[in-house]
Amino acid sequence: MAYVGSGTPILGAPTMTADQMRQYVRSVNPSAPDYAELYLSIGRRYHVRGDLAFAQSILETNYWRFGGSVNASQNNFAGLGSTSRTEAGASFPTPELGIEAQIQHLYGYATAAPLPAGTTLVDPRFSILQSAGLRGTAPNWEDLNGKWAVPGTTYGQDILRIGEQMQAISTGSAPTAPVTDWKQEAMQWLSRQGLINQPHDPDAPLTWAEFGTVLRRLTGGGQ
Repeated sequence: MAYVGSGTPILGAPTMTADQMRQYVRSVNPSAPDYAELYLSIGRRYHVRGDLAFAQSILETNYWRFGGSVNASQNNFAGLGSTSRTEAGASFPTPELGIEAQIQHLYGYATAAPLPAGTTLVDPRFSILQSAGLRGTAPNWEDLNGKWAVPGTTYGQDILRIGEQMQAISTGSAPTAPVTDWKQEAMQWLSRQGLINQPHDPDAPLTWAEFGTVLRRLTGGGQ
């Protein structure tokens, strides 16, 4: 029987509009590409929350500014196959296919059901979920912690936090959080790259030993 956790389901209808999504990402990166409609339309095919998949890509790509092991030309907006800071991961010929692969991977984690009728497998790592017995083991965004991102102890919560900031646009609230959260985003990036074990207080003092550890990992010196 598949594990059923508690939290915010990956499957379901979006609660945000494409306009909210593009306004939010462009409040931080005005040159970000406009993939909002693609996330919503492809998400509907799989009954996956396309708005929160979009939030996941914001987290993974640093608002489509990249800077990690995956670059923009790969059309890989969720780090599929990028299992270390030196592994570039999968590449896709078009943004549409990259987004569909991401949605399929989310679908694979959320449910053990077959792919929806009329869809074609494009996720190169879907079979890994199947063979590893991971299908249906993460029905909620919070369940992706330690699965999609390692250690990723707050990975799902970080996606949902971005989703909440995006949702605030619909109430007329100014999206101020992206400006004030840049320190946390930097800590999350360091964690995803394996340079620190988990995010810390970004304003806490840094010791020379901690600084040396980050430099050692950055240059491939291990732990």
